[in-house]
Amino acid sequence: MFDRIIYVAHDHLNRERGALKTANPKTDVVVLIESKRMTEGRNWHPARLYFLLSSARHFALELEHARFTVRYIQAATTIVGLTEARKEFGDLPIVAVEASSHRQLAQLSDYGVSWVKNDLFLTDRELFSAWAGAQKTYVMENFYRAQRNRLGILVDATGKPEAGRWNFDAENRLPPPKNYSWPPRIQHAVDALDVEVGAQVGYESDGTWATTRAGALNQLSHFVEHHLAGFGPYEDAITSEDWSLHHSLLSPYLNNGLIHAEEVIAPVLEAYRAGRAPIESVEAFIRQVIGWREYINGMYWFLGEDYRNGNGLNAHSPLPAALTDSAKTKMNCVKSVVADVEKRAWTHHIPRRWRAANDQALRGRRGIPEPHDQPLQRLRLQPEAAHRR
Repeated sequence: MFDRIIYVAHDHLNRERGALKTANPKTDVVVLIESKRMTEGRNWHPARLYFLLSSARHFALELEHARFTVRYIQAATTIVGLTEARKEFGDLPIVAVEASSHRQLAQLSDYGVSWVKNDLFLTDRELFSAWAGAQKTYVMENFYRAQRNRLGILVDATGKPEAGRWNFDAENRLPPPKNYSWPPRIQHAVDALDVEVGAQVGYESDGTWATTRAGALNQLSHFVEHHLAGFGPYEDAITSEDWSLHHSLLSPYLNNGLIHAEEVIAPVLEAYRAGRAPIESVEAFIRQVIGWREYINGMYWFLGEDYRNGNGLNAHSPLPAALTDSAKTKMNCVKSVVADVEKRAWTHHIPRRWRAANDQALRGRRGIPEPHDQPLQRLRLQPEAAHRR
């Protein structure tokens, strides 16, 4: 009946990309697997686990509505789940988007999975490797400028930058004015499936994070209309008056595939051309999407699996309790950052880097241990498109 099984990972939820781009409901069966190794093998923050699982289950339902045969399988491991699918549908070839980690790529390759190039990023692994291999030093700014030219974003026909400058960081370090009015955030709808997943993982959603593509697109529209213009000047600001400032809150949806970088960039550039957002904000935002996010992903693959074992700073100090439990410190500068993460599994780059990380540097702690050594996973963030948005 079917010709192949398309395996969709929880961070590849995109109907128009990867293996699903050419999928045929008549000949392909789609399989998503919720493995115990994923859900129980790490000390997840409940909000993040809720987001990943509920998004995947909603995505599976959307594929069913598009007349695909879909199996959402709960199993001990991904391979056990794929074996179960083959028992039902026969010994069919399995195809998937290139895995997002070295370990999963190796495990599923050994199982016989065939890979489709990962086009959920703007820069594929071979292209980034070609760029990095030609560099004497891996400076992100150089990569970012090359991206602008390659993609034709904010450059003229001769490759010169819009408004004569490549970045506007100097203008984007302002504190918010007193009594500044931050636009309200979206409260996303919570449906019965969200409630079901929340009960499973022990989390009650407050509507901060959407779990559908429609919700992700709504978040994008809200950002462009209400926050883009003010993003640049205050992107490096911290205030106790608002936890997200003008940051887009789009990174979770970019990271799990519900939206694509091209979809994010297009309305931002449109707003700039229409005079609704200044170059300082538009350039700053685009740098995070086509620069930092692509660079970090590219370097992960370019440097290889052994890079995670490096310890150039000889860091062995245990992570202090203050960074995993906000009740363990009286320093409000650290306490407030950790409390934000405890509540939402998110904080933007300035609190993360210049409060939490700087505190540890001042105390002589030269690094952070691996996640399996300390209860970091509960506090692990949805990285804001590498670090800022």
